[in-house]
Amino acid sequence: MMPHAVTSWWDWLQRFGGRRRQRPLLSGTAVPGVARGRFFWYFALLLALALVAWAVAGLAFNRVRLATVALETQVGMEAASALARLFGALVLALSPAGQTGQRLRWVAGGLAVLGVGRLLFGYVPPLVGSELRLNTLMYAAIVVWTMSGLLFVVGLVPARPPRLTGMAGIMVASAFIGLNLLCFSIATMLPPLVRMSNLDTAAARGDVPLPGLTAWHWTLSLVPLGLAIAATLGTAVHLRGEPVGNWLLIAMTLLAGSQLHHLLWPAPYGPILTSANLLRLAFAVVVVVGGVLELRRTAAERATLLAAEQEYSRRLVDLARVKADFTAMAAHELGAPVAAISGWADVLATGELSPEQRDRAIATIRAETKALNSLVADVRTVINAEGEEFAVFPVPVSLEEIVIEAVAFARVLPDDHWISWSYDLSGKVWADPLRIGQVLRNLLSNAAKYSAPDAPIDIRVHRQGQRVRIEVVDAGYGIHPDDLTRVFEKFGRGRDTEGRRIQGVGLGLYLSQRIILAHGSTLTVSSTPGEGSVFGFDLEAVP
Repeated sequence: MMPHAVTSWWDWLQRFGGRRRQRPLLSGTAVPGVARGRFFWYFALLLALALVAWAVAGLAFNRVRLATVALETQVGMEAASALARLFGALVLALSPAGQTGQRLRWVAGGLAVLGVGRLLFGYVPPLVGSELRLNTLMYAAIVVWTMSGLLFVVGLVPARPPRLTGMAGIMVASAFIGLNLLCFSIATMLPPLVRMSNLDTAAARGDVPLPGLTAWHWTLSLVPLGLAIAATLGTAVHLRGEPVGNWLLIAMTLLAGSQLHHLLWPAPYGPILTSANLLRLAFAVVVVVGGVLELRRTAAERATLLAAEQEYSRRLVDLARVKADFTAMAAHELGAPVAAISGWADVLATGELSPEQRDRAIATIRAETKALNSLVADVRTVINAEGEEFAVFPVPVSLEEIVIEAVAFARVLPDDHWISWSYDLSGKVWADPLRIGQVLRNLLSNAAKYSAPDAPIDIRVHRQGQRVRIEVVDAGYGIHPDDLTRVFEKFGRGRDTEGRRIQGVGLGLYLSQRIILAHGSTLTVSSTPGEGSVFGFDLEAVP
């Protein structure tokens, strides 16, 4: 059994790593982002331990430590590191709004400070042949690393980071310029960080720790190291599981490791190359790779948003078209009944009608009122069908009951259509009788409206294993092939090349399709212009 202290630290590590915060989406299914975040957290932990072990081994064994003079290599590394950090700063500065975006903007500011500092002190002076004092370069390096560390900490450590406004950015830039100017102005007056003319000889000999380092070096170098460690922990806590947090955690771990190695083997801007320089280069490489991944992720998100916006725009256009069609059709369908009712009401008001004319007027008004009520009922039914409360309640229903009620309705349709139906109506099906009756009435009404007077209408019932197919067959005008799918759309109606005025706004088939879909089937149609149409659907047979 583990000692109490060890157990407590192990529990703390597991809580910090996210094991106890993992919440499954479903039983036995882990959240992908959290699992991925745990992997990167443990990888960063192992990397940190490896960097510490490297530093300890470097103190003990000459073959492990790295400290040499390589001016050309160092200049190239400084340029590459600077450009990589500036690239990372540009990418993170474009992060979207939100708390994570606020954090990344502070990180972008820290990367920008590191990049500009590298260019000003590590690349430009050797390029122009200028030499700066060793203590001046070491102070400049500490200023740059401390300022960048502060920006990292401000963005990554607080639970709610402050907003990086334009004024805050100007203040950071001003502080960066002012501190560096002050550093160069009073560098000779500041306590020395190293009591040697240069570190080249000591580095070539492999002296560890390098001789001549003062207490000021050890004290001041601990500041950027502590800030880097705090930023790393803040990344692990607040960005765990997020795509940007995964690579940023590795980058911050490498940055903290480079500050640790700099504490033992100083690597200020100059010709000396140590393990701290290699770790800073690795930090820059991770920033570049992470920046590229972030650009790809941002591009994918923007593409998804663009597709969503285009789909939304298309839906708005379709909605505007549907509204326009509905308005036109409603006005068309309401105009004739309202005009008829108004006209006959005016005639009735005169009181100069014979009993036959009065009965005709009253019958016409009632018929047109019935048509208006039917239109209103269709609209209300469609609204209910599209609501969350719409549902069907299938129960065992006799086929004979369904068909006989449909035939009774068809016989009172206008134009004296001949109605026939199948005689084998034994058995039952699972159906909501009210809703299925509504579907059959819609199909029969359409068959009557889109057929010539006296044209036959047939109701057919076919058994197909555990399914029963019900079809309404007419010998009417038929449907144009291009309109076979449109007739099932809301307000969708087939074209009428003959100019016939047929009542309806295109809601019956749309509503019928919704009802049949709720029964687990689909309303289908086959049609030949000039010969007729066949509408049908399946229902589950009761064993």
